[in-house]
Amino acid sequence: MEAENRVLLVEDEAPLRRSLEKFLERSGYSYDTCCSARDALCLAQRSNYDIIILEYHLPDANGGKLLQDLKRLNPDIASIVISEFDFPAVSRELLKAEVWSFLKKPFDVVELESAMVSARSKQGTPFTESEWEQKLYLESAPASVLPREFSEFS
Repeated sequence: MEAENRVLLVEDEAPLRRSLEKFLERSGYSYDTCCSARDALCLAQRSNYDIIILEYHLPDANGGKLLQDLKRLNPDIASIVISEFDFPAVSRELLKAEVWSFLKKPFDVVELESAMVSARSKQGTPFTESEWEQKLYLESAPASVLPREFSEFS
């Protein structure tokens, strides 16, 4: 793992935060963690991060709004939003915030690692509106009605 892949993890649920910390440590990432939007902004003012993993619903702020604030401090930060909400419920706001990946809880480490690889490789190029619309379609359509060409995404 390259040293430049600094991660900010913002998750208010302590058990999940500890699990994600273990994943980041085992994967060789340099990281900081916090459990609130206020703390995330303070950390981002002191350090430069390459990737942020953040919970959408924080006790003191909405994750989409927090991400917009963090992007004002560091426009090149890649972002992975995690949430118990379904993707369609938060998709428009996340599009505005230029999110790279969205993971619905519960998710596994394979999904997280895939999102991390994508965030590192797509630095500077978040999903386009058409990619979000495709993801929205895939997340809301029953698997039995998805066209064959979309099977790789489900």
